[in-house]
Amino acid sequence: MGESRLPAVIATAVAVPVAAVAGVLIFNALAPAAEDSDLVQADLSPVTVEVPALSEEDAVICLALTATAPETAGGLEARPVEGGDGAAESVLAYGDPATVATCGAEAVAVEDTAAVYKLNGVCWYSDEAGLEWTTLDRRVPVAVAVPEENEQPVDVLNDLSTVIAEKVPAAEDAPTGCA
Repeated sequence: MGESRLPAVIATAVAVPVAAVAGVLIFNALAPAAEDSDLVQADLSPVTVEVPALSEEDAVICLALTATAPETAGGLEARPVEGGDGAAESVLAYGDPATVATCGAEAVAVEDTAAVYKLNGVCWYSDEAGLEWTTLDRRVPVAVAVPEENEQPVDVLNDLSTVIAEKVPAAEDAPTGCA
């Protein structure tokens, strides 16, 4: 009887280490690398911003915007802002490096022939580099500064445009391309 169990013991002695090695190899092949995974956290510490001077009426509109802003924009997580009275009521920040949206920004004057972009009901104008975007058809302008590292600023603008269209009233006059 001792001889009949020998092949089973040998098979087990070989199979267990082979299965363990195969399991480790499969785990390493399927597990994401640390630099590719969500384990690498973006810096979501407060962003220091400049706060625009707002009239009481504009401050109420901006507060309505920031109070209902999405927790993510273009897949970027919201970050707290600091920089003086009214920072959290008029400025939004997303991602690392931060994309910063400022309600109550300085209005941009554009020619009727300028290239404008309509995203989710909001008309935008961009600088040549596509890093500074400003609404053209809102009573209170909203400007979005996009860092060069953000390859898809339109994703952020689309998400922000939805809440801007809802909370920031349309201006009575806007460039021709915004109609």
